[in-house]
Amino acid sequence: MSKTLKYYLATYNFIAFAFWAIYLVFFIATGFRINVYSIVFLNIAQGLALFEIFHALMKWVKSPVMSTVAQVASRILVLVLIDNYLMTQVALGLSFIGPNADALEKAAESHWSVTDIGIVIVSFAWSITELVRYSLYFLALVGKQPKWLVWMRYSFFIGLYPLGVTGEWFIFLAPVIAAGFTLTGYTYFVAFLFLAYAYYFPVLYGYMWKQRKAKLG
Repeated sequence: MSKTLKYYLATYNFIAFAFWAIYLVFFIATGFRINVYSIVFLNIAQGLALFEIFHALMKWVKSPVMSTVAQVASRILVLVLIDNYLMTQVALGLSFIGPNADALEKAAESHWSVTDIGIVIVSFAWSITELVRYSLYFLALVGKQPKWLVWMRYSFFIGLYPLGVTGEWFIFLAPVIAAGFTLTGYTYFVAFLFLAYAYYFPVLYGYMWKQRKAKLG
């Protein structure tokens, strides 16, 4: 790996780490709620992951291309739903996203409640996963790789990956629940997503287990 590429990847990982850290601090500081400020950091932090598809395609990193595409795409989709949710809240004149939004109509209450739970879950699952991952990659690129951080990278995923997927599905299903489980175009889309997750999640999870065995023995 050339020095220029190494510096680029180190800078990328440092910036990504910084934005995830800022987002998590904002999220906790606002009482586990997303507002118009923290959503900006979440969009940037998660949006930066699009570069990882390019990194994998160029073989600058060892990540499988298709698994990277699947993971990034699913998160971007969740992010779009969160953005839409926040815009709805702003349109209703609400400052924060939360389960106690009395201004919402009764028919939509389950939607907001389920979405809130999903946002809390993915915020912690995604943030912790990425803070560990990006910090490890950054340190490895500058010649340091603490054993405790390697252990965290290849152990935390055991619980955080399923937890993150659970949060994502809370968010995916929220509009379906709000619509009373009626068949709509979105309902069919969610059914397609389920099939995609049923295939790609075991692939990604299995890949991480193989990585864990290779790294930790």
